[in-house]
Amino acid sequence: MQSGTARHRNLVCFAAFAAITMLSAAPARADFCMQLNGGSFSGDLGFFRFQGRLPTAPGAMVALHGRAAGLDPVFGAATVPTDGSYVELGATFFIDATEGQFDVTFFPPGAKNGSGYADYGTYDVNQSVTAKIVHCGLEPVRAAHALLRKPR
Repeated sequence: MQSGTARHRNLVCFAAFAAITMLSAAPARADFCMQLNGGSFSGDLGFFRFQGRLPTAPGAMVALHGRAAGLDPVFGAATVPTDGSYVELGATFFIDATEGQFDVTFFPPGAKNGSGYADYGTYDVNQSVTAKIVHCGLEPVRAAHALLRKPR
């Protein structure tokens, strides 16, 4: 038979182990990623990661928030018309302090390949691009901009 102290220690160890197991089993946040190609877009410049899931239900509208080129902000909206025939993504982004926009469509909403128009460096969407939903593990890794220091 164990003493009260030993039982208490075993109970605390079991509770800690159970808590760690439960926390490590929590599902990761669901994100989706897209690669644009064509015009100014390829490689890092065409990679976008968005929080949440791409909508597929008829009439769905969701706000898009995420990163462009691995580090910089992108925001916009994704909508599915009430007939559910396609999903359209429109967003504005800033990469290295230069603005860009895109408007791409996927037919039908669950498709992995789409097309549309985009531009980088001007306020317009006049470059034809292709869009592909890709694995988020392909996201580019970029270091944050170095902080400017005042000379001493």
